[in-house]
Amino acid sequence: MEAPFEARSWDGIGGAIYAGYGSVEGLWLIAILAMIVTAIVFGWRHEEHAYAATKPDS
Repeated sequence: MEAPFEARSWDGIGGAIYAGYGSVEGLWLIAILAMIVTAIVFGWRHEEHAYAATKPDS
């Protein structure tokens, strides 16, 4: 990972430093969102199946 500044030491560098500067955080965001959607879909299907299993047989 590259730093967002040119310096040989920490002297004179202040404030917040974001270590992910210039990396592929967009790719990670898409991957995490895909995992969240997958978890929601599988959870919904499981709950639908579990709810149907509790209905009385009439």
